[in-house]
Amino acid sequence: MSQTLLKSIVLPQAGSSKATATVIFAHGLGDQGAGWLDVAQMLRKRPKLQHVRFVLPNSPVQPVTLNGGMPMPSWFDIRTLDDISGGEDEVGLRKSADALSALINAEEAGSQEHLDGQGVPSERVVVGGFSQGGAIGLLCGLTHPKPVAGIVGLSTWLPLRAKMVAPYLTSHARNIPIFLGHGTADQVVKYEYGQRSAKFLRAGGENDGGAGSYDGMAHSACMEEIEHVAEYLEKVIPAQAS
Repeated sequence: MSQTLLKSIVLPQAGSSKATATVIFAHGLGDQGAGWLDVAQMLRKRPKLQHVRFVLPNSPVQPVTLNGGMPMPSWFDIRTLDDISGGEDEVGLRKSADALSALINAEEAGSQEHLDGQGVPSERVVVGGFSQGGAIGLLCGLTHPKPVAGIVGLSTWLPLRAKMVAPYLTSHARNIPIFLGHGTADQVVKYEYGQRSAKFLRAGGENDGGAGSYDGMAHSACMEEIEHVAEYLEKVIPAQAS
């Protein structure tokens, strides 16, 4: 049975030719895809990224323990932010990672909006997100059956670290370039969680395609970080010769 695709905002490539790469970026807790629309529009206008389409999925609305059980847009349940690895919602994490994987498969099949049957192979897809969405992006990219071009994680952490070993990880996971960015003043997902995740990934052999620590930045993104993400994307999904 095919999986129902997440409702998403889809920005087609800015150039006149067909899309040859895709970025799938997941929002944070309580947000929606539209929250990252301005950033996506900024990135797709760069001369070296006009062949890239951006897919900004919306998470389901579900109860969140951290929010007193009130429903809100969320990729998985969060019980506490004091210990990011304590009592993880593994079922919810896996379900949302699978939902992002389904979007990657739809890109390959050319069945998504604006693709017109012209697929984008997984090796030309970057997956990632911000905060809770970044955790899902990391989990998806490292466990997707086919290699992806890269993973972007902003103000986030690597979930299910205790299970991030073979055979849970795919054999190609260690070859995926990963960009991690985190503010030193993050009051929500502590800076140390991001550093711990980066150290874990390096120890596991996963390539560090770029990383940034941003002094004084809280739980947000800054122009310097977005510029670094743009430079990373230009490296991992460069324009192809026609």
